[in-house]
Amino acid sequence: MSKKEAQPAQVSYFFGKGYSDLWNTIKEAWALNGQSIAEQNAKRKANKFFSFRGGLALTSLICIAIFGTIITAITSALHIAILFVAFLIVYLMFTVVWLVDRFYMYIHKISNACPYPDCQAHFLLPIYKCPNCGVQHTNLVPGKYGILHRTCQCGEKLPTTFFNGRNNLDALCPVCKRPLKGDTASRQLTIPVIGGPAVGKTCLINMAIDNLVNNVAPKLGWNIDFISDAEYKQYNNVISNFKKEIAPNKTDEDALTACQLMIKLPNSKVGRRLYIDDISGEMFSDSGTIQHNKAFSYADGFVFLIDPLTIPDYNMKVIDKVDPEEYGASTKDFDDIFDIMLSNLQALFGLKPSDVLKKNLAVVINKGDIPGLSDEIGDAAAEKYMQSHKDCKNINDAKNAVCKNFLVENGEGNFVREADEKFKKVQYFTCSALGHNKTGKPFEGKNTEKPFLWIMNQIDPKLDLAKA
Repeated sequence: MSKKEAQPAQVSYFFGKGYSDLWNTIKEAWALNGQSIAEQNAKRKANKFFSFRGGLALTSLICIAIFGTIITAITSALHIAILFVAFLIVYLMFTVVWLVDRFYMYIHKISNACPYPDCQAHFLLPIYKCPNCGVQHTNLVPGKYGILHRTCQCGEKLPTTFFNGRNNLDALCPVCKRPLKGDTASRQLTIPVIGGPAVGKTCLINMAIDNLVNNVAPKLGWNIDFISDAEYKQYNNVISNFKKEIAPNKTDEDALTACQLMIKLPNSKVGRRLYIDDISGEMFSDSGTIQHNKAFSYADGFVFLIDPLTIPDYNMKVIDKVDPEEYGASTKDFDDIFDIMLSNLQALFGLKPSDVLKKNLAVVINKGDIPGLSDEIGDAAAEKYMQSHKDCKNINDAKNAVCKNFLVENGEGNFVREADEKFKKVQYFTCSALGHNKTGKPFEGKNTEKPFLWIMNQIDPKLDLAKA
C-alpha cells in the first residue's frame, strides 16, 4: 500500500489551506495597493496637471507607488516569515511525533501478521477503520492529515499513534482486507510446529496451550487470552475431547492453522501476541510444497517434532514391546521432513547450503510414554547425567546430551550434526503430547509447553520465565 495514497480525511490547515490563505492574503494586499495607485491616477487625469487637486493626486500616486509598495512588500515578507516559523514548528512537531511513533514500534518490536492461511502477510501497520462511518484509513500515521489526530471525512477524530490509542480501532489486513483481532500494538512471536504425519503436532500444540493458560500464566502473573472466541471454542472442544480420550482430527493438508494468544505481562504496557502455527505433515511431501507458507519467513523460532518410532534402529529395538498402532506411529521418516524444511528455509531466506539460519530450533522427541523411553531421555535420565558429569551445569545441557546420545546411538548422527550446523541455537526436549497410548483414561500432556517457553525466552528475555 503506497504511503502517498490519498486518505479519506481532512488535510490539516498547515498542510493545505494555510498555503492558499497565505497566497490569498498577499495577493489581496498587492491588489489593494494597485487599486489605490489606479484611483489616484484616475483623479490626476480628471484634473488639470498644475491644479491643486491634480498636484495632490499626483503626489498621492507617487507616495503610494513608492511607500505603499515598500510597506506592502515588508508586510508580505513579515507575513510569510511569521507563517513560515509557525509552519516550521508544526512540521517539526509532525516529524518528532512520527519518529516517536516509529521508535516506539521499533524498541517494542511491534509488527503484525495476517492469520488467514491463504494470506499470511507480514506488515508493520494494518488498515484501520473509522468507528463512526467504517471507512478504511490505509496509512493512519502523523502527517498532512493531522499530527496526534486526524479528522475522518465524516468528522470523527482518529488517533494517529500507538501511544494515544490507534491500536484500539478495528483493523484489517492491508493485503487481503480481512479483519484482524487482538491488540495491533503488541509484539508478535511466531512459532511454527513442524513434523511428519501423525507425529502429534496438533496434540502437542493444544496441550501446550492448555498448560500455558492454566499453569504457566498464573505462576508468572500473565493475563493470557485467546484472540478470538472461535479459537477459544475450537481449543475448548479439543481439550474436552482429550478428557474423553478423543484425539483431534488431522490438520488440513493444504492449510497452515495459526492459533493466536494474547499475553499481557504484569509490568509491561506492550502485550505479546503468540502465533503457534500448525502445519500439516503431508505438506512436506516434496521440497516445493511449503514455500507458499509465508509464516516461515517471519518465524522467531521453530519446533521440530520427532516420533521416535520413525527411527528405524529404535523401532527395531522396541518392536516386540510396542504396538505402533497403539501409539499412532508416523508414516514418514523425520530426516526427510527435516531436509525438506531446510531446503525451503534456505530458499525463503536466500541462503547458501553453507549458511547458518539465524533462528532457534527446539527439537522435541514426542511419545515419551513409550515403555522404557523416559529411562533413556526423560527428566530423570537428564538428572542422572548431570550427577555423573560435573562439567554439565544445567538441566538443558543435560537434556541435550542424553537426547543427542540417543539419536546418535540409533543411527541419527547426521540429523544431530546438521541441526547444530544450520541453526543459531538448538535445544532438545522430550514430551508426551497425550501422556499415554489410547487405553482407557483421559489424555494429559507432559512437558508440552517447555519447547515453546524456551523459544519465547530466547527471543524475548523480558518474559521472565524463571518461575515457569
